[in-house]
Amino acid sequence: MKIVFTGTSDFAAPILKAITSKTNWEIVLVVAEPPRPSGKKKLLIPSPVALAAQELNLSLVTPESIKDVAAQIVGLVPDVMIIAAYGQILPAEIINIPKFKTINVHPSLLPKLRGASPIQTALAQGLTETGVSLMLIDEKVDHGPVIFQETIMIEGEDTYLTLESKLAELGAKIIIRDLPRYVSGELQPQPQDDSQATFTKLIKKENGRINWQKMSGEEVYNLWRAYIRWPGIFTFFKDRTGRSVRLKLIEIQKCSTLRVEHKAGEVFIDASKNLYIACREGAVKINKLQPESSKILTAQEFLNGYVYLIGRILR
Repeated sequence: MKIVFTGTSDFAAPILKAITSKTNWEIVLVVAEPPRPSGKKKLLIPSPVALAAQELNLSLVTPESIKDVAAQIVGLVPDVMIIAAYGQILPAEIINIPKFKTINVHPSLLPKLRGASPIQTALAQGLTETGVSLMLIDEKVDHGPVIFQETIMIEGEDTYLTLESKLAELGAKIIIRDLPRYVSGELQPQPQDDSQATFTKLIKKENGRINWQKMSGEEVYNLWRAYIRWPGIFTFFKDRTGRSVRLKLIEIQKCSTLRVEHKAGEVFIDASKNLYIACREGAVKINKLQPESSKILTAQEFLNGYVYLIGRILR
């Protein structure tokens, strides 16, 4: 088969690599988003899929809009286009170019968790299972008929990093196994039940702010798991001058059995000088954290400089 592969993220790159190493399909073109500014220096960094394509010596384009390469895709006469976490909505003129249309590898059990952040949302909601769906793209977001889907359990210690890796591995397995079954007609796409659909949102930096008064320890922990790569979770405290300082929580643990008699948002320590923050219900144990304009600190290092915060309420 002649394949155009369209993707950008860390979820998509392992799928591209698996296809090239485990099939004899011909990847005639890889389409990824352009390099985006990253870090304090705003350096232009190629996407994981772009880097993978270069490593594999595949033909690569990184247009601002996929419409810019529509004529090129038409000229390649692909059998199928595979899309995985690309970052752009494909118009009908692109979707319908290949003989067998365009197949999306989506990391959720559709129609659940349609949209831009299915992995993060599954974790933030504390779900215990998710999966990967192969679906035919139409002009609505994650709406087309499903070819096949498979479930995976979400472990209690999974974060975005580990769950994304597991879902990418699963996505690679089922696209390699089931794309030929779809092309041969063995698998017939089935319409989604729109009445069961749930939706996810594009994550913004401010979504990582913790509301101690409204969130339980379990909910704060789940948010940390979901946003560990970006944007992280954070809160604010007042320093000795009264200035409001952002505090990012880098590594935390949930404390299911800890009995808490503190106000929501209150900083406290136990007899072993472990650092905690109380929540609406329960608390979270803080292992590593980062005050604004500072390096990452262990809890003990933080207490050495900010011991006055014990008993204070974070906002």
